[in-house]
Amino acid sequence: LPPSQLTTMNNLRQLLQTNTNNTSKWNSTHDLTNPCSWTGVDDSSWSSLVCSIDTLQTLDVSYNELSSIAPLLLSSCSGLKVLNFSYNKLTGPIPDQITDLVNLSLLDLSYNFLNGSIPSDIGNLSNLEQLVLSANNLNGDIPQSISNITSLRQFSANYNRLSGAIPASIGQLINLEQLILSSNKLTGEIPQSITRITTLKRFSANYNRFTGAVPVGITRYLTNLDLSYNKLSGSVPSDLLSQPNLLTVDLSVNNLEGAIPVNVSKSLFRLRLGSNQLSGGIPSWSFENEAPSLAYLELGNNMLTGVIPTELRLCKNLSLLDLSHNSLTGYVPRELGDLNQLQVVQLDHNGLTGEIPNEFGRLQILVKLNMSWNSLNGSIPPSLSNLQKLTNLDLQVNDLSGPIPDSFGTMDSLLELQLGNNRLSGVIRSLPTKLQIALNLSRNSFEGRIPELLGRLQSLEVLDLSNNRFSVPGGKMASNRSTPNIPRMYRRRAEVTTYNYFTGETGDEISAPQCRPHSCVGDGVILMWPEMLPIPPNLINGANVEQIPESLGRLQSLEVLDLSNNRFSGDIPSSLAQMGSLTQIVFSNNQLTGSVPQFRQSVIISIEGNNLSYPSPNPSVDRKK
Repeated sequence: LPPSQLTTMNNLRQLLQTNTNNTSKWNSTHDLTNPCSWTGVDDSSWSSLVCSIDTLQTLDVSYNELSSIAPLLLSSCSGLKVLNFSYNKLTGPIPDQITDLVNLSLLDLSYNFLNGSIPSDIGNLSNLEQLVLSANNLNGDIPQSISNITSLRQFSANYNRLSGAIPASIGQLINLEQLILSSNKLTGEIPQSITRITTLKRFSANYNRFTGAVPVGITRYLTNLDLSYNKLSGSVPSDLLSQPNLLTVDLSVNNLEGAIPVNVSKSLFRLRLGSNQLSGGIPSWSFENEAPSLAYLELGNNMLTGVIPTELRLCKNLSLLDLSHNSLTGYVPRELGDLNQLQVVQLDHNGLTGEIPNEFGRLQILVKLNMSWNSLNGSIPPSLSNLQKLTNLDLQVNDLSGPIPDSFGTMDSLLELQLGNNRLSGVIRSLPTKLQIALNLSRNSFEGRIPELLGRLQSLEVLDLSNNRFSVPGGKMASNRSTPNIPRMYRRRAEVTTYNYFTGETGDEISAPQCRPHSCVGDGVILMWPEMLPIPPNLINGANVEQIPESLGRLQSLEVLDLSNNRFSGDIPSSLAQMGSLTQIVFSNNQLTGSVPQFRQSVIISIEGNNLSYPSPNPSVDRKK
């Protein structure tokens, strides 16, 4: 670089309002061939100085705070080959003068705030190899003239608001290697001409509004295809997955139907076909005893039937397996326990039967296991406690029986345990101690005392122990002193609806100390009161509860109390009228008699289906009987 032009750069440095550390290395020993890549440019006042460098070919001012491209720069620096304004704060439309820089091989305006359309004469840049317009607010159509840039190797315009169709003439870009159009508003069909670009390796057009079929032969030359989150229909082309260099295919969240192709390339690394309308069975892919590369297989949310093929055991690199929300039947293959790279297994919402394979205990790096909403039976294998990296275990809504293995207490990584709606039973002796997301043991037949260890789960967001057979000591409700310190919860859901088929007599010892909205640490029955407390019908059956407990009146933070559709008899306790936060109380369809206590006039009361009377008119009372 001539000394005079180094002087120009030093003058430029004095104009820049930047940290001097960024410009301290601007000297004759630093990147002489590309002075404009020197860091720290953040002021448009430098443009006249830059353009006094008559040999300038590369101008890289990325990662600054420039708000515009000076017209003088575009009109005076006609020799530019590289122009990079990415990661700045450019606004307004793309300057028309840019299309006069006919020597450009790279134009990068990505990650700015540009709006308007892509210049219609962008095709004038006949030497352009890389056109990067990602992450702006560009709208309008993709210009037809772009097909004139036959030297183009990369066209990236993702994260914009482009609309219209991909020009059919796009197939004329005979050197194109990457076509990235994701996250726009493009419509129409995928042009068949794309399949004829022999150099194309990556085509991403996900998150658009494309319709029609997936073109036959589209993966012939590709390594990566992503057309997810569109409105594509028809069947998956039979040759789609068989191309020898194919690495990833994502067609998830479309309207595709029919069968999954039988032939799959050994090179395929990721296959995502979830959230379509695919039917038939999962193919028993033959890999001719050669381990495939497949690491991610996502087929969830379809209409697949049949069994899970044991041939999946050949996919030794499989890390994620999602077959959820289908109509799969049969046993869970024990062979899946040999896939020691598995981290996520989702088999939920199917019709799977049989037992949970004991071999799953060998999946040492498994993080998430979801087999809920099936018809699995047998007991929970104690070997699952070997999964010391497991964070989420969901086995709810099955037909599992027996106890929770005592060894589950050693699962220190577990954050969520969903076991509700099974036939599990026994006394709970041990549970994971680091749960934070949820503990759901509802609708089982657990008995014995509620474990003291629940008091240590202070970060737990959801706790549901409802519909079990937990007992209380001494034949009566435990006093607050003898109950575990159930954690207060204020996060997602306060769902400790611990209504159980308690044994013994309840007496009148329900306690409710220091109740707050969403939370009340009480005794064995009422562990937590949310703002609204419904007592479901027949849930007290077998507990010998006949009268409404007087102690309910201590719940001073309760807003809604629903006691309807039970078998309560006798009088309504006067203490209920003293509940300071109460806004609504429902006594409907019981066997209550006597007078309704004098509630505040703002309290809405429903008494129909009883034999109640009231000593004086109460405008808030629903007088239906």
